[in-house]
Amino acid sequence: MNALHKICLFLLGIVSLTGCRYSFDIEDNGLKPCLCIKGYICADSLTNIEVYKAVPVQFAGKADMDLVSPAYSLKRNGEEVEVSSNGIDNYGISLKSEGFKEGDNLELTFSADGLETVVTSTTIPDHFPEYTYKMYNDEDGNNCILLDYKDDKDSEDYYGVSIETRRTIQSHPNTSFVIYGSALLPYAHNDLSLDQFAYAPVVSHFGNDAIYLWADDDHKDDTYEIKYVMSGMSSQTTEAAIRLHLFKLSKEMYNHLYAEYDSSYNPFSYIGFSSPSFAYCNVMKGCGYFCAYSKKHSEWITIYKK
Repeated sequence: MNALHKICLFLLGIVSLTGCRYSFDIEDNGLKPCLCIKGYICADSLTNIEVYKAVPVQFAGKADMDLVSPAYSLKRNGEEVEVSSNGIDNYGISLKSEGFKEGDNLELTFSADGLETVVTSTTIPDHFPEYTYKMYNDEDGNNCILLDYKDDKDSEDYYGVSIETRRTIQSHPNTSFVIYGSALLPYAHNDLSLDQFAYAPVVSHFGNDAIYLWADDDHKDDTYEIKYVMSGMSSQTTEAAIRLHLFKLSKEMYNHLYAEYDSSYNPFSYIGFSSPSFAYCNVMKGCGYFCAYSKKHSEWITIYKK
């Protein structure tokens, strides 16, 4: 029996296990309402942090979701900073503060009546290092970019890249317009494969864009390959260009986005072979995420011109 047959039998065995059933009472899960923090902090940008009341599923639609007598403190490098607040949808509160700098350590404390006080912290990383890039096409026709960057070997670093697109469309002889968007991932980029060299990047979503993620320990040679598809190309396209958005991520942000990726692309959860619940939390005595990043972008790179 060869290796391929063994793998097929193994996968069939996995599927046969999906008939198992386990029942549990959600009315007695021991969970209590808590505070939920949602915050992405970007260097040199206005800070916006959202706070909500989270309740166990058995209370959904029945619990009072208002935050009663909220109190909060946001500290930068140990010193409290000024914060403004206002109500938002779903009975939440938005906290706003002036922009912070690379290297700033932020700590948020939040309390409300009837809920445990939560504490969370993160540090804004420095900017994406110096880099060069090379562009080419692979055998499947995908556009490829090889980033070569200068990683700091003395620190633990986490990176991300998203690709913004720009297309110029000639609709009439004397009329043209520009469309901005995001690049698409190659088809079936994260399908199960027996090919150990198959392209399978860690890709999550940040806002409306796909973001490629990696840790410096994953790429010892300080290079990273990006494959993408330029969507919307037609005979009316006269020019197409891309721009790289280059992220340096805090460890908390990398872990949060990686958990989102794991939830979206783990096929074993759908066949009952692993837990369907994927989450990352760095909020003590609460839930959610409080993380940081810095960002810069490349120049526009023309990839097609008629």
